[in-house]
Amino acid sequence: MNPSGKVDIDELFDRAINALEKEIETVRERPSSDVLFNGTAQTVSAGAGKERDYKFETDQQGIRFAEQIKATDGKKEWVITPVSYDKKEIILRFPENLGDEIREVQVEWENDFVLQCILQELKRLESAKGAILERVKRLFNPQPDQIPSAREIVDDGMRNAAQRDAIEKSMQYRTVFIWGPPGTGKTATLGYVIANYLQRGKRVLFASNTNRAVDVGLLSALKACATIGLGFEKDQVTRFGEPALDEDTVTEVAFDRQLEKLVQARREEAAGWSSLLDRQNQIREAVEKRLRDGKQPTAKHNMELELIDEKIKGHGGREALEEKMEELTRVNDREELKNRQLVATTLAKVCTSDLFHDNDFDAVVIDEGSMANLPYLMVLASRAKWHRVIVGDPMQLPPISVTDDRDAREFLEKDIFTTVSGADTTETLFEWHDQNPEFTCFFDTQYRLEASLADVISTVFYEGRLQSDKLSGGLDHLRNDRAYHLIDTSRYNPVLTQKSSERRFQPVNLVHQEVIERLIGNMITRGIAPAEIGVMVPFRSAVYDLKGRLYEANIRDIEVGTIHTFQGREKPYIIFDTVMSGEAQRGTVRHYSVRPLDEAKNGLSVPRLLNVAFSRSQKELMVLADMQHIKKVYGDKFLGRLLERMKS
Repeated sequence: MNPSGKVDIDELFDRAINALEKEIETVRERPSSDVLFNGTAQTVSAGAGKERDYKFETDQQGIRFAEQIKATDGKKEWVITPVSYDKKEIILRFPENLGDEIREVQVEWENDFVLQCILQELKRLESAKGAILERVKRLFNPQPDQIPSAREIVDDGMRNAAQRDAIEKSMQYRTVFIWGPPGTGKTATLGYVIANYLQRGKRVLFASNTNRAVDVGLLSALKACATIGLGFEKDQVTRFGEPALDEDTVTEVAFDRQLEKLVQARREEAAGWSSLLDRQNQIREAVEKRLRDGKQPTAKHNMELELIDEKIKGHGGREALEEKMEELTRVNDREELKNRQLVATTLAKVCTSDLFHDNDFDAVVIDEGSMANLPYLMVLASRAKWHRVIVGDPMQLPPISVTDDRDAREFLEKDIFTTVSGADTTETLFEWHDQNPEFTCFFDTQYRLEASLADVISTVFYEGRLQSDKLSGGLDHLRNDRAYHLIDTSRYNPVLTQKSSERRFQPVNLVHQEVIERLIGNMITRGIAPAEIGVMVPFRSAVYDLKGRLYEANIRDIEVGTIHTFQGREKPYIIFDTVMSGEAQRGTVRHYSVRPLDEAKNGLSVPRLLNVAFSRSQKELMVLADMQHIKKVYGDKFLGRLLERMKS
């Protein structure tokens, strides 16, 4: 930020390029190969062709960012693509059906492929002049200048005031930020933003981080188009890349499938002309044979040959027709993509596919924008001639980076909302929103969480601005009518220990583990299915410890993971274990704070982590905390205020 409060674009490009170079250096040092075992075929086929999806377990998270993966079983080689990654399970798409199981396959990929493509694009943009560079500036330094629009917006009549306001602003301004907390109807409203652009005849690029999010957003847009009565041919919309959802509506508009159908149709058309030329050759050969035999051509031969010659002459002659047939069997991918009015794809595809080079759109709409790093958004902004719409929640998890370079990591983990606003607290984020009503929107009504839990989240994370449109509920066995329950473990005198001979911080709280085991056992006894329960912890080592304990207790199908694991997902019942207590050290108990839970050490990332942890439950949230420890260490911090709010 410069003294005027605006983002310095030259500095932005310098930091982005430097950060990407540091990230690439780190990524190159990481392993880019793995051996996967016991891949199980997915019951639903990847499509109508020979492709098939297989699910494997892997600890290599970098594989999910691979554009292409080389695979071999020692006998045969394939080029495969990642479809989805979740809970250390990756689904890979093979170009052929290899049966119900793949026992072993070696995979190899370039970890830095996407990063290199983004870096190359940024360097190109940095040297750009005029309108292209201006598009990037408009994203990072939005202005309240309006675009004239005589049309009124259309929707399903069920949008609330804040949602309609967002649709209207998206039509009127060049850059709009839509801030939507969990369950506030972001996806549905985003669909109507896109539908209104299309109704105005504008060409739209819709992008998000994951294939699943792209599919969900595309379905929302198509549903909105149908609702407002906007009819257009299926070949005007395309899903570029690999769909994650097995939905006919999505697979029908997949770009590769559209090209296959186009090629087939053209081949059929060319086949008609080919038959005509073949028939001309046959008649000529028959005529020549009769002449060699001293006979005259038959009247039928003369008449048919004359008709065929006329048809061929009408197309410029045989040579011109042959050239036309050759053109029919070729498809220009770039031109076909440019002919689509709505293109839905991932952020990575826009940066890595050369089909998007010099491919401009009237509007670019980005979902989950608060999770996208700034270099991605710089590239996407350069594709937007008129409108840039960023949808997300700056109080959810930010982008992630792997580099150890502090400046580079800080830049790559900064989200667009806090960058443009210059905010480093929730209060300053809302100040930015209040001071810029022309191009910012806040969705103030949530429909997913139970009202009692939503009230806590609203008070702590959203300054009390988030209202509920859903009655609160509760579990009878918890003996209250709230959708959350704080389990104070201090009565059991928990003491923290650390794993020996480990350099990293790996805390162990055996009391908390025992409480979780008993709590889950009681829930299952009362009829709650294990698959409905999720357990979140702030430390990866605690995930492994708890999984092992539950396995030994013969408790299966419970999902245990870090807070990042549950980002963008929900479970009916969530148990959040804070893990921390005082640590036993040389006969005393030492109380201290840790980075994931202390904003003095981890800034705005702490409320973001806690917000995700507290907003993943559909029915009930249970929090384990040693409140004596919490009061001593986090009493005046986010975690302390949040848990005290739950108690009250």
